[in-house]
Amino acid sequence: MKRVVALAAGLLLNTASPVFAADDWWFDVEVIIFDRNLSISELNEQFAEIPLAQSVAELNLIDNYLRPDISYIKQGLATCGVPSSPLWMDTPSLEDIQADYARWKASQSLLSENTGTGAANTGLSDSRTSDFDPATDLSDETELSQQNREDALAEAFSEETGNDGFSSGEMAVADEEPVTPAFEPVTDSEIAEYWIAFSGINTVKPVTVLRFSYCESPQDWLSWQNGKWQTYKPDNSLPAPDVVPEFLDGRDTEFARFAHLLPYDSLELTKLSRQIRQTRGLNRMLHIAWRQPVKFGEQKAAAMRIIAGDNYADSFTMNGEAIKPVLPQPAEPAEAQEDLTLTQDDFFTQLSLRLNRAGKVSFDDMMTAGPELIMQTDTAQNTTVAQANEGLTPAIWQLDGFLKVYLKYINRVPYLHIDSEMQYRQPVTTGESENGQPEFELQAVPFHQVRRVISKQIHYFDHPMFGMIVQIRRHQQ
Repeated sequence: MKRVVALAAGLLLNTASPVFAADDWWFDVEVIIFDRNLSISELNEQFAEIPLAQSVAELNLIDNYLRPDISYIKQGLATCGVPSSPLWMDTPSLEDIQADYARWKASQSLLSENTGTGAANTGLSDSRTSDFDPATDLSDETELSQQNREDALAEAFSEETGNDGFSSGEMAVADEEPVTPAFEPVTDSEIAEYWIAFSGINTVKPVTVLRFSYCESPQDWLSWQNGKWQTYKPDNSLPAPDVVPEFLDGRDTEFARFAHLLPYDSLELTKLSRQIRQTRGLNRMLHIAWRQPVKFGEQKAAAMRIIAGDNYADSFTMNGEAIKPVLPQPAEPAEAQEDLTLTQDDFFTQLSLRLNRAGKVSFDDMMTAGPELIMQTDTAQNTTVAQANEGLTPAIWQLDGFLKVYLKYINRVPYLHIDSEMQYRQPVTTGESENGQPEFELQAVPFHQVRRVISKQIHYFDHPMFGMIVQIRRHQQ
């Protein structure tokens, strides 16, 4: 019977071991990414044209580090034009504040008068013994007996206070009224001058601060606009930087149960990173490390989004087209302006001709034009979830993708695997404009590799445009 119980317990432990391991296996992942400073047009290898797309991953630690969530801060801001006092209390007026201050001032003066009289009355007992210290004056009379000490103490006390027990000074204080010392008033400007002279701020150059609204404009959560209901979603996104920094100094939270970036001092490949930085023809783009739980199975693993390099959002669109700068147009002379009536007549004439020659529209063309129409008709209040996270102008990074680390059993032995998929973007010349200036478009080349790796070993992922070095280290929670 004991043998059967032991066998059942062993089978239970063997069966549950992958489950416990999936919860307890934590790894530190260190990644170095560098650019080869090559042009896509110079490559002999031909890549299939792929559309620009933003990667989606469960772990977005880099972007959250660069653009933290400020929704909690914005929720604490007041609403513009609305009093911040509680609903059951009215905002006091200036007259009410002045009346309250006058009452408080009168109560303080009355309190000071009462306190001064009490101090004069209580000063009798203090002055009786203030100038006489028996422990000091009679310390040298060690030859006297105890009776002589008492007589000397009584005689000294009688000389101090007189026959009736009160000194002449105390009687004068009791008869006179308390005198309040007179203070010269100091104005606010004098206080400010003293503070400026003390702090030395007058020698510092003035700092220009941008205008900032410390309140939120009231917005209706649900409104009817353009023939349909619109829901208001505040834009809590911060502007994306022009370039991703090479190093991200995270914070090592002890006993953390969530993935997080590690600080700079936790990097172990600094020597290799320095060699890459000093090598001619290579440009180090990113060197970071993070800690995450690693699950068993590719489907259960969490992907880590990797972004690096420049931000092309100000120069290109998500379609890869270059954004042309808007130049101010010179004003036309008065004689060159056409009559508005003729312009309106020409418009309706063209409209009538197009309506008469109306043709069929295919379903594919209609679906292609759908998102454009939505972007033209919808206002900023109807932003999507992706736009709310990325801002009204999504960032277009030079390198954007994800890196997924997971465990997989091979012959009952757990092995680490890395699934990496990225896009490398670069502006490429497409021709010349009418002015002879080169025209550019943003092209992307794919990168996708799956590899079985071993912890604590350095693994290199090669690409014609860039390179990636990865090291995974086991972390004991």
